[in-house]
Amino acid sequence: MAWILAVAVALVAWAALLLQFWILANALGLALAGWRFVGFFTILSNIGVASIATAVAVGKRHPLAGSRARLMGLTSIMIVGLVYSLLLRSTWNPVGLQKVADMALHDVTPLLFALLWALMPHGELAWSDFKWALAPPALYLAYALARGAIDGWYAYWFLNPSTQAPAELAAAVVGVLGLFAIVAAGAIAIDRWWGGRARPAKVG
Repeated sequence: MAWILAVAVALVAWAALLLQFWILANALGLALAGWRFVGFFTILSNIGVASIATAVAVGKRHPLAGSRARLMGLTSIMIVGLVYSLLLRSTWNPVGLQKVADMALHDVTPLLFALLWALMPHGELAWSDFKWALAPPALYLAYALARGAIDGWYAYWFLNPSTQAPAELAAAVVGVLGLFAIVAAGAIAIDRWWGGRARPAKVG
């Protein structure tokens, strides 16, 4: 079942990424589309979980199929779904193929990857792995603000210094990192609990 889900995640995520890039390229041209494409945390997270799912589906021992990579993928893609639903879904109304790409990237892939994560082996994570789950958002926040300062374009309104007061921007950064911390802590706790249940009890 895990292998089937891994294949499903890989197919859905890669197809949605290709569709979204094609839509952007038609609207903006190839060069600008490429630059904008890698500016979204949604896109980068979907690339990440698509790569992880591909590694799992291939079946070879690979760092991307390991428990730490799966934790990073889970926290990132779950936050994609949560933040989109809480802050972004109401700001636009995509139609046609854009609606298909939108649902695949923000709804279907997070759900499928969460199910894949649940079906994978557990018990290998330590609380020290918590920092790895916070690495993607921390790096992205620095990256998003730096590239926005260069060309004035920000992927998300709540990370735009030109429209947000410093206190609002700081609150947004703390809020995003806080969501990551909650999801990561919950995932590690579940992993350790499931792993403990799976181990046979010691006798004597």
